Amino acid sequence: MKFVSATSRRTRVLLALVVAFALLTVVAAWVAYRYAEQVEIRTLRDTAAHRLDGYENALTSEVRHYSYLPSLASLNADVLSMLRHPTDRDLVARVNAYLQTVNADAGSSAFYVMDKQGNTLAASNWNQPKTFVGSNFSFRPYFIGAMRDGHGRFYGLGTVSNEAGYFLAERIYDDAHRVLGVVTLKVNLDRIESVWRQGAEPVLAVDSHGVIMLSSVPGLKYRTLRPLSAAARAEIVSTHQYDAPGALMPAGFTIERTLAPNAWIESVARDNPLAASLPTPQPFPTEFLVVTRPVSGTDWHIVVLSNLAPARAVARALARSAALGLAFVVVLALTVWQRRRIVAQRLALREALQQLNEELERKVARRTAALSRANRNLEHEVAMHRETEAQLKAAFEELVQAGKMAALGQMAAGVTHELNQPLAALRTLSDNALTFLERGRPSHAEANLRMIGELIERMGRITSQLKRFARKAPTQLQPVVAAEAINNALFLVGQRLRKERVELMFDAQLADARVLADANRLEQVLVNLFTNALDAMAITPVRRLEVTVEADGNTTVIRVRDTGMGLSEAVRARLFEPFFTTKEQGTGLGLGLAISEGIVREFSGSLKASGRPEGGAEFSIYLRTYREGNP
Repeated sequence: MKFVSATSRRTRVLLALVVAFALLTVVAAWVAYRYAEQVEIRTLRDTAAHRLDGYENALTSEVRHYSYLPSLASLNADVLSMLRHPTDRDLVARVNAYLQTVNADAGSSAFYVMDKQGNTLAASNWNQPKTFVGSNFSFRPYFIGAMRDGHGRFYGLGTVSNEAGYFLAERIYDDAHRVLGVVTLKVNLDRIESVWRQGAEPVLAVDSHGVIMLSSVPGLKYRTLRPLSAAARAEIVSTHQYDAPGALMPAGFTIERTLAPNAWIESVARDNPLAASLPTPQPFPTEFLVVTRPVSGTDWHIVVLSNLAPARAVARALARSAALGLAFVVVLALTVWQRRRIVAQRLALREALQQLNEELERKVARRTAALSRANRNLEHEVAMHRETEAQLKAAFEELVQAGKMAALGQMAAGVTHELNQPLAALRTLSDNALTFLERGRPSHAEANLRMIGELIERMGRITSQLKRFARKAPTQLQPVVAAEAINNALFLVGQRLRKERVELMFDAQLADARVLADANRLEQVLVNLFTNALDAMAITPVRRLEVTVEADGNTTVIRVRDTGMGLSEAVRARLFEPFFTTKEQGTGLGLGLAISEGIVREFSGSLKASGRPEGGAEFSIYLRTYREGNP
């Protein structure tokens, strides 16, 4: 009965421990999940705030680009005369021509002049089917604001053209400061939306009523973030601000949690137009982090929506890790406890174990034989591993050579261009030399032959550079002048730099700095980094490639910077994995950086990547500095 009672007590204790462990695991997982979620959301907020700076600057710059034109037109003598004499056809014709010219030069949508009653007297589109001439816009807020305050600003759909635009209006005075009318410039902001669509997240611009006026997601345009009040709806309808099918319908967002006055979490239903831009499969409702910023000089706000699904995935992964870590600690503690318990039992059973010593010796002998066999098997596996390592090294050498050939293939067009020019010149110079000899002018022929020799020397430099780059040779660490390797790599991509109008900035603080590397393979790494930088800047307006050589103790650092789209945290985490690429399908295998990282590691160096705060990416090659007597 005592044995049964002790067993029952141990069972109850074990059950209590299991329940406590389960509860502790759930609590640890929940705490880890909440912590990781908050960290990821803070990161998303910081990223969104940084991007909002750029979006807001781009939008205000676009508006400021045109803001001076209405004021300039209000001072035009013909405009003032036409408003005094609206029936003078010659004056109207001159003002029409003036407005048409300014509108075409500025690239705006329309430029027109109205009298005090809002009647359009002259317009840049005077000769088009949907001309503004003769239309009355006195009901428009921009006209009302200009007449009341001197200037008016308004965004909406055109009542004549049915095209959206931003209206900038200025009141016109005569010399006696009497009001004559209003001049208005209409600007199309579609280019801003096109730029937004190239970004990684949805971007919106909303007016003071919460109506989405600009959107990188077309289906959300003219919808509302929140239900409109009756007064706001009546005001929009009376001014014909958004006379479009489906306008003023709710966008389908629901606030789930407010983080700050300018940041909150919203859920998106499956029928929201934003759902079409999400990856599949996607759970619904999907939550987004919403971060807003006011646009200076207007009553608008710019909104960036960041999908929280990746952040939640990271939080879940950390929660699982916390649970597994706790489980490991508990299992380890139980194991230690169990081992101590076993030791105590063995001490108690020492006398019985002594009686079984002979049997134990036989078991030891059998295990020794098994260990001997296992040792032989292990030696065989070690030999196989060494053979596999040699095969992998050979495969890596072939992969490096294949990377060179791929780079040469990409540079084929540039090399052909570099060779075609001197070849064409050779033909012309040789024909001219024959002509000079036939005419008895050997001095002229001699000059042509010298020029032919210079062209042949130039072509020889090009082909020898390519031959040296393509050479297949084992890695040999030796002193390499970093600046020479950079110049050789820049020579190979030079034609593409010129063709794509990329600004090159090469600053070698230590022009004669030498590093321990293989010159040919170091150039291959640099060519790969330069090519990736050019690919990343293919769609950016500013294209600048910066290369620097810096000293850091016993290390020399070669940095390559670009002004491309930059590197996200997710991309940096997998950047050097084989077959990982951010390029479109068919334009890369994702092996270039993996090969380059392996090459630099063979030099006992390292290759690192980071994003730049001002935009773009930076790759740093850390190599050992070579000094005389201290290799």
